[in-house]
This record gives sequence, C-alpha cells and structure tokens, in this order.
Amino acid sequence: MVAPGNRNHRTHRAVVDLAREYIAGEGLPVTSYPRPTRLMDISDEIHPDLDVAGVAVSVTSRRTLRLSDDLDSAVGIANLSGSPVGAVLQWRGDKPISDAYLITRLSDFLTLVHTARANIDAAP
Repeated sequence: MVAPGNRNHRTHRAVVDLAREYIAGEGLPVTSYPRPTRLMDISDEIHPDLDVAGVAVSVTSRRTLRLSDDLDSAVGIANLSGSPVGAVLQWRGDKPISDAYLITRLSDFLTLVHTARANIDAAP
C-alpha cells in the first residue's frame, strides 16, 4: 500500500489542517489524526488523516495525482480504521481548499447516497 500525502511532513500537516478547518467551518464533525513521523510513534491503531462524520479521508497535495494508488491506500486505511467509506482529498495549491477534489469509489459513493436518502426519508 502506498501512503498518500506529501514527502514533506510539514506541508502535509498544513494541508490536513487547512482541510479540517474548512470542513469544520461548514458545520460537519471532523477529527484529524497526526501521521507518525518516527517508527517509535506508530501504534496499533490505524487512523486516516481526517475522519469526517465516519468517512475516512486521506489527504494529499502532490502535483501528480496517483488515482489508483492513492484511492487503494485510502480504502485500505478506511478498512483498517473501521470506517465504511474511504476517500482521497486532492488539494491543488493554486486553488482554494473548497475546490479540492474528493475522490471515492462508486460503491462508497452509493453508500453515502443511500445513507443520505435514508435520513431524508426518516425526517418528519
């Protein structure tokens, strides 16, 4: 599994923080997890960069999108962390964070749509 993100840990952390602040500002629950930088910091728990209301989001701002590798890695992290949906957030540094791409598998997209529809149908 190839880890998404950036080679520079500070750049990666800054992009994760930028995404977290934007998502939280939109009123959604979001938790960010630090990526271990040393072998001794790795624990038994696997976390995505961001957990957005149960969706595991791996963040990257690399100039070249490695769609297959990044998405496979994000889905693997989602599976290991117990999240039903994995996604990759690809931020392009020359665009606002609101214009970032959020990429997921079709099956995960359908899971999100079914959940949203169930919530709409259950509303009084």
